[in-house]
Amino acid sequence: MKHTDFSFNGKTYALSFTAEALFTVYDKFGVTDDILAATHCLEPTQEGWKNCCWLAALMASQGELQRRYLGYDPQPMLSMEELRTGFMAADSTLLRMAVRAALEQGFRREVEEPDAEKEINLVLREREKEDASKKAKQLARSALDTLRQLLTTSISYSGKHLS
Repeated sequence: MKHTDFSFNGKTYALSFTAEALFTVYDKFGVTDDILAATHCLEPTQEGWKNCCWLAALMASQGELQRRYLGYDPQPMLSMEELRTGFMAADSTLLRMAVRAALEQGFRREVEEPDAEKEINLVLREREKEDASKKAKQLARSALDTLRQLLTTSISYSGKHLS
């Protein structure tokens, strides 16, 4: 499962931006487009810091729930208040960077590149068949027109000699 590791007070926490976290943010902030702008969590303001800590605690709880689901021993959940009061000013950027990385990881899609040999575009294949058929017909018409022209020229040439 996707997550971003984050160290706080000597422990490592897994920040995971899950669908549950996404919809919790939507409900809390009433926004469905730009989470960073709505939460102000990366801005150097008191509101931004509170929201950053809230978001980090939410993602840490999701990461812990994922760990438990995978069978790991339960650890205590990280709270927003622990984060708000546990950072020195200079270290606050570490939390903001972890929150941003977890958001990016949560929205990242892992799509495999299609194998060019295995991928078959049926529409494209039909178009190519139609194009090949049209080209063959055009070539046949061209050959037929050339043959007619040669015959017409030959007949009229022959007629000129005979007269």
